[in-house]
Amino acid sequence: MALYKTRAIVIKSMNLSESDRLVTFMTENHGKVKCVAKGARKAKNQFWGALEPMSLIHLIYFGREHQSLFRLNHSDIIESFQTIRDDFDKLYTGIYFLDLIDAMILEGHWEPKVFALLYQALAALNQQTELEALRRLFEIRLLSLSGYKPQLEHCVLCRKIPANGMIPFSYAHNGILCNSCSNNTRIDIQFSIGTRNYIKKLLEVEIKTCERLKFPKSQTEEIEKVTHRLVLSHLGRELKSYPFIKNMAKI
Repeated sequence: MALYKTRAIVIKSMNLSESDRLVTFMTENHGKVKCVAKGARKAKNQFWGALEPMSLIHLIYFGREHQSLFRLNHSDIIESFQTIRDDFDKLYTGIYFLDLIDAMILEGHWEPKVFALLYQALAALNQQTELEALRRLFEIRLLSLSGYKPQLEHCVLCRKIPANGMIPFSYAHNGILCNSCSNNTRIDIQFSIGTRNYIKKLLEVEIKTCERLKFPKSQTEEIEKVTHRLVLSHLGRELKSYPFIKNMAKI
């Protein structure tokens, strides 16, 4: 059996038996993997405290190549992101990031850019206080890394540059439409050029400084409708963690 060593972020942990846990990791070197943590539910065990969701750890696990379930050997905490856990708004946002990774990323595929996105997003979440831009950034970049980057430069059907004014968008075609094509295609949403430009900035800005990207109040909801509904159109469902974020915003 092969022994694997890598940095990893804990995605989720669930009870498997009276003494064991099943843990899902986003690893730096091997993509998303699942491991059985033997004895992890016991009061005194070697994994205590290192399997909390969002924790960045040094992970050692073993098993045969291409199998779907591995055996956890050792884990050491690098960063617990405790500041996130101490703030409900940050906590639910972090859980939403983990849920998106779990729902959109397949197991066993090398995804170093996805690992980097998650790590940088959690690091930013740990430090920042204004979270709206970070949420939208994570959605649109994870979609892009998963092969679902929306076409925002030209009409997705005929490649014409849309005229000034409100821009039609099709979720089925994953891109903007010109006026001509929009007459023959279902339009799911229309948004302003300003909203398109903000979404393009989300794809380019440094994650650690995205807090500086202030959305005008008039466009915040419009930007969310684009990025979050792109997630919904891809997944076909709402993740359970997202309504908690919306409820926190009302408090």
